Amino acid sequence: MIFLFPYMARWRAANWTRYHQLLTHLCYKGHQVIVLEPPPLTLSETNFIDLDIALPERMSVVQVPVPLWQVKTPWQKLVKRGLYTLACRSVMREIMAARAIDVVVLYNLPQWVLLQKGPWLTVFDMADDLTAMLEHELGWLGNRGIRRIAEALQNRMVAQCQVVTAASTCLQERLGKKAVVVPNGVCLKEVAGRDGEKLRAQYRPPVVGYLGAFEYFVDFDLVLTAARSLKEVTFLLVGAGRELATVSKRVAQEGLTNVVLPGPMPHHRVFDYIAAMDVCLIPFHQSAVGEAACPLKLFEYAGAQRPVISTPVREVQAIGKEFVTFASDARELQQAISELLHSPQRRAALVAKGIEVVRRQYTWDTLTEQFLRLVDTAREGVSSVEASPIDNKAEAGIRGHVMNGQGN
Repeated sequence: MIFLFPYMARWRAANWTRYHQLLTHLCYKGHQVIVLEPPPLTLSETNFIDLDIALPERMSVVQVPVPLWQVKTPWQKLVKRGLYTLACRSVMREIMAARAIDVVVLYNLPQWVLLQKGPWLTVFDMADDLTAMLEHELGWLGNRGIRRIAEALQNRMVAQCQVVTAASTCLQERLGKKAVVVPNGVCLKEVAGRDGEKLRAQYRPPVVGYLGAFEYFVDFDLVLTAARSLKEVTFLLVGAGRELATVSKRVAQEGLTNVVLPGPMPHHRVFDYIAAMDVCLIPFHQSAVGEAACPLKLFEYAGAQRPVISTPVREVQAIGKEFVTFASDARELQQAISELLHSPQRRAALVAKGIEVVRRQYTWDTLTEQFLRLVDTAREGVSSVEASPIDNKAEAGIRGHVMNGQGN
């Protein structure tokens, strides 16, 4: 099959997403993937920080020309997304006229303008709480009227796409019975090649780490408060984003010499950094965005056999109840870090359970097969297919129902 994916960020950016994994694994399984991407843009957001990332075989990336792309505007991120999405329409028409596209994958609200009738199947995948993220980006403009419009667009996409998937149970509930949960996971082959010894030698042990985006939904105040109290612990915070400058400034102002900020890393180095950590953190704010998230780093940490401490956000609690330690505030985080660092037997037990859960249910090879079964069923014209709940069976990771849409 040939998949067409209009991405709203740079494909080789520092932010390695669920789509990088899913579409890469589609290529591994012999399918072709055409990725559309916007032109480069000078932003501190990880979606536009380009790194040296190789493409898998059978994947091609097409840069879409966008008029007025470099013009600075208020609400620049949202305006750029709108301009890019409109520019995608003509490029998609050209590609579809030249090639027999089998599946179009959409994932964000502006992409409702890309819904078109044709012989292809359209998938709407929801990885985050889109309406909550829109409200944050709009700031004071993010009122009830805007939310109603966003929800109407979301409902339209659900109605008109033949397959609807969601990364978390929370998102699936908001999308309705048509949606199927296809969670995030980890590629264990990538984990197997990790080597954290050289990195670890650069830092004073023990090392507590975070690897991911420096964005508004991550509670860095929580982490830095813990770092201030645990001077004997090195806090290795890896990544980039709009909050990196604020975090860096606070680290300097407070003289937190035990906090290291190496910046963004290409995906092929991610597991080297995780391997250098003794304990790994998921410090999400308990907000609408955090509650709906199914963090990739949960599976990457567990797949790399590292103990995990997280704030008690919903999906992490559901998935990681047997192997994640939860902390709601700085005091609990400090206590959890100290206890794990001084309890090797408990760490070992948690790590063993984490890798067991990941191997059983959350590898990208298995999740991609599940995604393909949903697509194949819809393409065959079956009106509905029962999806199994997450359990020990081969269908782990899929919940709900997939129903044939009204046409796109």
